[in-house]
Amino acid sequence: MSSSDTLVKHAVIDGYREELRGRYALENVRRFSQFDGISDEKLETLRDYLLECVYPAAAERHRLDVAFEHVGQILHSPRQMAPLMKMAVAAAWKLGLGFTSAMAVGTHVIEVHRETRRLEESMCEFARVHQSTPETMARRESIVRMLAQVPEQEMLRFRKDVLKLFESLSNVKLLAAAVSIMENAKNLMESRPDLYGPEEVAGFQLGHDVLRRGLALFQRLRPQEFAALIGGIEAVEIDWYDGIKAEAAAS
Repeated sequence: MSSSDTLVKHAVIDGYREELRGRYALENVRRFSQFDGISDEKLETLRDYLLECVYPAAAERHRLDVAFEHVGQILHSPRQMAPLMKMAVAAAWKLGLGFTSAMAVGTHVIEVHRETRRLEESMCEFARVHQSTPETMARRESIVRMLAQVPEQEMLRFRKDVLKLFESLSNVKLLAAAVSIMENAKNLMESRPDLYGPEEVAGFQLGHDVLRRGLALFQRLRPQEFAALIGGIEAVEIDWYDGIKAEAAAS
C-alpha cells in the first residue's frame, strides 16, 4: 500500500471513529431509555472500550492487524496449537466449564476484528473510487456519503458481531475463565521461545487485553444492567445508521 493510500485509510478509520465517539457521547445515549439507571461513568467506560478495543485508532488498528495475523498462523499450526490446546482443555475442566464455551468469547473477539477489516475495506474502496484525499475524508459530509454507500448487509453483519461480542462479555463467569485461559496461554508461550516468537506472544497479549478490559467493564455492572446495555447498543447503532442514510439522501 502506498503512503498516500495509507494516509487515506487512516483518515477513513479516524472518520468512522469520530462517528462512533459521537453516537456514544453521553448526550446521545441518554436519548435511549435502555440506558436509564446505568451511571454516566459506566457509559463512558463503554464508549472508551468501543473506541480503544473494538474500533481503535488507525495506528493501533495496524498493531492489531499484525497481532491477529500472527495468532491466525498459530491456529493453523498443529505443532504450535498442541501445547495450547492441552493447557486450555485442562484449564476449562479445572474451572468447571466446557472447553467450547470457554473459547467462544475469544472467538467472538476475532470475528469482530475480521468484520472490522471487512467494513474498512468497503469504506476504503469508496475512497479509492472517488479519488478521495485525507483532506476530503476529514470532512464529515464525505464520511456520511461513504457510510451510506457501504452495503447495508455489511453494516448489519458488523452490528450483529459487535452484539455477539458483548453478549459473550456479559457472561462474567465465562469471561473471567477466558481471561484466565489466555493469561495461561501467554505464560506458556513465553516459556517456549523454541515454539513461539515475540510477535506471536504479543498477539495473544492484545487479545488478552481486549477480554480483560471487557471483564473490568462488565464486573462493574449489576446483573440486571447486562441486557439493558446490550439492548441500548443495538438501539444506538440502528438509530445512527438510519440517521446516516437520511442525512446522505438529503444532501
